[in-house]
Amino acid sequence: MSESTKEGVTWFSWTLFIVLALTWGSSFILMKRGLLTFSPVQVGMLRVTLAGGFLLLTSFKQLSALTRKNALPLAVVGIISVFIPYILFPMAVTKIDSGLVGILNSLVPLFTLLIGVIWFRTTVTWRSVLGIGLGLAGAVWLLIPGVEIEVAFVLFGVLPIVAGVGYAIGVNTVNRYLKEMHPLEVTTCSLAFAMGPALVVLFVTDTVGVMMASPIGWQSLGYIAILGIAGTSMANYAFNHLIRTTGSLFSSSVTYAIPVVALFWGFLDGEVIGWVEIAGMLMILTGVWLVNTRKRALLTTTQALEPEAVSNTRSKT
Repeated sequence: MSESTKEGVTWFSWTLFIVLALTWGSSFILMKRGLLTFSPVQVGMLRVTLAGGFLLLTSFKQLSALTRKNALPLAVVGIISVFIPYILFPMAVTKIDSGLVGILNSLVPLFTLLIGVIWFRTTVTWRSVLGIGLGLAGAVWLLIPGVEIEVAFVLFGVLPIVAGVGYAIGVNTVNRYLKEMHPLEVTTCSLAFAMGPALVVLFVTDTVGVMMASPIGWQSLGYIAILGIAGTSMANYAFNHLIRTTGSLFSSSVTYAIPVVALFWGFLDGEVIGWVEIAGMLMILTGVWLVNTRKRALLTTTQALEPEAVSNTRSKT
C-alpha cells in the first residue's frame, strides 16, 4: 500500500491500537483461566476450534483459495504455527507466570528474521544481528533464576520460545510461498488444516465430559472463547485494517505494548514482578526495536503473536 492511500493515525486508529494491545496482551491470563478446568492440550485445541469455527462461519468462501500448489505451505502454517504453539503456550503457563510467558512471546520477530536468514536467505544488517543477540540474551536472563529454583522452570520456560520458533517458521513460509494470497485466505485455510486434528484431540480427551464435570466448566470455556474468537479471529480483522490505514510503523508498535499488558494482568493475579522480569523485558523489546527499525522492516505485530495472519507482511515490503 502506498503512503498516499493511507488515512493516517486518527482517534479510531488509537482505539484499535489500544484494543489490540489489551486483547493480545490478555491472551496469557485467559489461558491461565481456561486451565482451571481443562488440560493444556484441551485449552489449545479449543482455541483452534473456536477460532477456526468462527472464521468458517463468517468467511467460508475463503476456502476456495485452497489449491494443490498452496496446500502444503498452508498445512505447514496451520500445524507448525497454530496447532503446536497453541498447545505449548498453555503448557508453559502451568509452571511459569503468565506475564513471563508474554515477555518470552515477544521474541518471535527475532526468530522470524533469524530463520529467514538461515533458510530463506533474507538479507540482514549488523543492527539486526545486535537485536537478535540482545533479545536472546534477555531470554537467557529471564530463565537463569530458574536454574537455582528448579529445572522444570527452565524446561517449561523454553516452551514459549519453541512456540515462537513455530510462529516464525509460519511467517517465513507465508513470505516465501503464499504472498499472493489475501491475509484472510491464509488465516481461514491454515486454521482449517489445524481444526481437523484439533477436533480429534478434543474427542479423544473427552473435553465435553471434562467441562460438564467441572463447576466452572462453562466459565473456563468462555475465557477460551474470548481467546480464540476475539484474540485470534476478530483481532486479525482489526490489525489488518490498522496496517492498511496507518502503515506498518504505527501498527507494529503494538508489539511493545503486549508484554506490558501481560505483566499487568499477571500482577493483578498475584504474580511476582521484580527487576529481573523488567530488565529481561527491556532487553527483549530493545532487540525487537533494533530488528523492526531495519531499512526494510519485514515484521509486524501479527507475526509476534498471531501467525494465522502472517501474510500481512506484504503490506510492508
